[in-house]
Amino acid sequence: MVRNPQSLDQIDFWDLDMFADGDPHAAWTMLRRRAPVWYHDRPGGEPFYAVTRFDDCRHVHANPVLFSSERHGIVLRDAGAMALAEAGADNPLERNKPMIHTDPPRHQPLRRVISHNFTPRAVGRLEEQIRGYARSCLDDVADKRDVDFVTEVAHRIPSAIAFALMGVPAKDWDRLAELEHITVSGTDPEFTHGDSVADAQAAAGMELFGYFAELVGQRRTDPGDDLISQLLAGDVQGQPLPWEQVVAEAGLLLAGGLDTTRAAASAGAMLPMIEHPDQWRILQDEPSLLSSAVDEFVRWASPITSEARTVTGETELGGVVLRDGDRVVVWSPSANRDEDHFDEPFRFDVRREGNRHLGFAYGEHYCLGVHLARLTLRVEFEEILSRFVSIEMTGPPSRVRSNFVGGLKHLPVRMNPR
Repeated sequence: MVRNPQSLDQIDFWDLDMFADGDPHAAWTMLRRRAPVWYHDRPGGEPFYAVTRFDDCRHVHANPVLFSSERHGIVLRDAGAMALAEAGADNPLERNKPMIHTDPPRHQPLRRVISHNFTPRAVGRLEEQIRGYARSCLDDVADKRDVDFVTEVAHRIPSAIAFALMGVPAKDWDRLAELEHITVSGTDPEFTHGDSVADAQAAAGMELFGYFAELVGQRRTDPGDDLISQLLAGDVQGQPLPWEQVVAEAGLLLAGGLDTTRAAASAGAMLPMIEHPDQWRILQDEPSLLSSAVDEFVRWASPITSEARTVTGETELGGVVLRDGDRVVVWSPSANRDEDHFDEPFRFDVRREGNRHLGFAYGEHYCLGVHLARLTLRVEFEEILSRFVSIEMTGPPSRVRSNFVGGLKHLPVRMNPR
């Protein structure tokens, strides 16, 4: 396995060690310059066209009918997933795909059932609640000083607000988070505890399905104002959502609330600010910059590493002819370091202006929780910058072993209170 590829024939996106311990940006940079839409056919999973330039990635996002999310889903299918699909393995969620795996005309009506909760005004009303979670978390951190920033800060704050919005009892938060990590990041052996990826993800998926099926059943008889109750009360094109659909959307909300903002806070903010202390000092001196700096956090981390689509008709992309059934993969970390789109893209800059990155996707599938993510990151780092004079690493950071989600799984630090 080549973790720092120097030629096209050394690039293997099924080599997950490259994402954990190597340099995937070496591969993406090479592809942007030499083969921006490149056919990848390596053992380990389905063949696909790797899309690496900003404009081509945005074009895929902007054409959701031509580049389908619903047909075969948005996650790259490894050999195990392909074998299950070919065997016709039953998955109840396949019959009721969550909104991220749907196309027009169904996608927007599904979003509208709960999208009013995520407008800037609605999200703004959550600021004090988020600040309360942040302060409680940082009280614990200040007492300990030596902590794992990922698990004890970056994870806790956004997950608390996500679980609260869904009406999930606090006693269940830790177990559900553990299950979510297995389903999303099961390719990392740390999360599977010695089981095979397929077995661990299947077991975690069934436990999550069972949990949310029970919770949905409770909300059907005793509804509240939480997101699950709203999904049950909503309809799409005049039809109520089946309970299985609500379970699928609950799983999506869980994944969206736990992994992405955590990655932006750790891999996109804390780690680069430790590595570039001048950027930490800029935000300490000018905390008003945080509102725009959060976009640099997201650009730098690009929490969702890859998004797959299926071509539904003949088209051309980056000079390459694509045909019905072809799979294309948008690599957002590559798009967000495109030299033709960003000035000095490999420079972390909290003052960066006009930061039109693809960390929140684009078009039809633009992140539903974008305003919540931005608010959470701003509040979290307002509190961190005001309470800690400095933060230093006490051990090496470790990245998630995955070609789907990015970010860190551990970042040991010492947080020095004022």
